[in-house]
Amino acid sequence: MLKDEVVKYYYPGNGYNYNCAEAMLRALNDYYHLDLSRDILYAASSFGGGAGHDEMCGGIASVLAVLGVLFSQNGKGHDSIKMNELRRRFFEEFDKVYEKTDCVFLKSNYYVPVHKCEAVLVNIAEFVEKLLEESEKEI
Repeated sequence: MLKDEVVKYYYPGNGYNYNCAEAMLRALNDYYHLDLSRDILYAASSFGGGAGHDEMCGGIASVLAVLGVLFSQNGKGHDSIKMNELRRRFFEEFDKVYEKTDCVFLKSNYYVPVHKCEAVLVNIAEFVEKLLEESEKEI
């Protein structure tokens, strides 16, 4: 499951210790065999901690980046009805569980010292995995 890949990359005990955005992007890359370049994987490093400014969760930012990779039309988001629909559905699922997407809110309500934001990342992974499974059925 995707959530297992995220947890693997998120913890230092597993030899990785990536931030939330890096862990999510690497997990998505591995689980869906995306073959993203090293540069793309490195790009996610600045998304962690709400882009270091406690804004949108880095895990969400990485999911959005992958939706763009998979579904943008000619590299243009506004041309992709499918990508925009999947993004909308992702946020619908997220909003059912969480009030806000910003890191400062999520950390203040869901951060657990030893596990950090694992519960949030696991839920995000479950949301996106379900979304992409449903998306394959629609094709």
